[in-house]
Amino acid sequence: MRNPPIQKKGEALIEAQRCLDCFEPACMQACPAHVDIPTFIKRLREDNIDGAGEIIYNACPLGLVCGFACPTSDLCEGSCVLNKVGQAPIRIGSLQGFVTNNCEVIENSRDNGTKKVVAVIGAGPSGLGCAIQLKRMGFDVEVFEKFKSIGGLADRVIPIYRLPSSAIKRDVDRLKSAGVKFHLGEIIDGENCRALLKDFDAVFIGTGLSADKEYWVEGMESEVDDIIPALDFLDWTRKYEQGIGDPPQLGKRVVVIGGGNVALDAAVVAKRLGSERVIVLYRRFKNEMPGWESEYLEATNLGVEFRWMSIVNSVKVKMKKLQSINVQRMKFTQTQEDGRRWVEPNLDYPIYEIPCDTLIYALGQKLDPSIADCFGIETSEMLGIQVDPSTFQTNVPKVFAAGEAISGGATIVYSMSQGMSAGRSIGKWLLESNPYSKG
Repeated sequence: MRNPPIQKKGEALIEAQRCLDCFEPACMQACPAHVDIPTFIKRLREDNIDGAGEIIYNACPLGLVCGFACPTSDLCEGSCVLNKVGQAPIRIGSLQGFVTNNCEVIENSRDNGTKKVVAVIGAGPSGLGCAIQLKRMGFDVEVFEKFKSIGGLADRVIPIYRLPSSAIKRDVDRLKSAGVKFHLGEIIDGENCRALLKDFDAVFIGTGLSADKEYWVEGMESEVDDIIPALDFLDWTRKYEQGIGDPPQLGKRVVVIGGGNVALDAAVVAKRLGSERVIVLYRRFKNEMPGWESEYLEATNLGVEFRWMSIVNSVKVKMKKLQSINVQRMKFTQTQEDGRRWVEPNLDYPIYEIPCDTLIYALGQKLDPSIADCFGIETSEMLGIQVDPSTFQTNVPKVFAAGEAISGGATIVYSMSQGMSAGRSIGKWLLESNPYSKG
């Protein structure tokens, strides 16, 4: 379970009193945004909620979103010194959520006198982080997003009970009030790329990993509604939870393939929607599963089953309806890939059948190369868009990139912070050495 919000001021103040105000706060070092956690908690204790909010939002423009959605047990709370003395860590995420949900902090921008404007492609965490950093440096910013909403995958696939739409709206409204302009439903193609390069002084790409990896096993037909990508399923569910559309009809027996957070979210949501039996298949053991421990525990508490070292070998489909899946056990090989031993089918175990009404696959996302191709940017199948790691600049000097498009997957707070770092690099480049300067 992610951070349950603190609703009452008294509860927040009591929790804040537990902070030891460490001289070298490990919690702050563990935060990718480096929020000054002891100082914001100190201001909260002093009943200075707006002051606490200033500390948070200065480092983390998506402060309320991160208060809900950050994996705090793996980051700040996991590093809290109270863990070492057998006490529960400070509920930092919940305190941050309380402060940012109750403070009134205006985002101020300045005029640097250059009149330069930057185009940001993608309204996810990295794009939003870049946009607000550039506004703080005095540049005009216009964000182009192909979907009709702001927030990227966070707004489309994180279950709404974990990240309410109201939290995203509150943080986004602050960015709008600072003067960030948004163009929604804008698909960037070759013609648009040329226009952006001509009309803007710099371009930032923060599109993330927006394309699902392809999946096919023996027995799949081209039209099987019961075999669906996890991102589509979570997007569908979030819309339903917002009152848009009908609920997914999964049936009683659901199998989820994958071991990341998207797979765990899909399994939990399937269980919450009423499926009687939900099974997660992962090709490795639990200790190699990339999903967060907190999400795994939530899934197991709801009764989700896990079968390690297992994959779907084939599926049985009848009249375009999924009937069952065949499961193959795996084993490790001596071959190394990405520093890990690879796996292959274990022929010592027989393939077995599981009745299944819906198969959801979460095998990770990949970079949609279309935008990079339009700009002529170098990419790598493994690493995404290629940038100078110190400046986030691509081989096209006017174009920068950050977030999952270059890292291959990250948390909201990490992508946002990387976008802010890219924004600082873009600003420095525009002010000091921009050969495309318009004066």
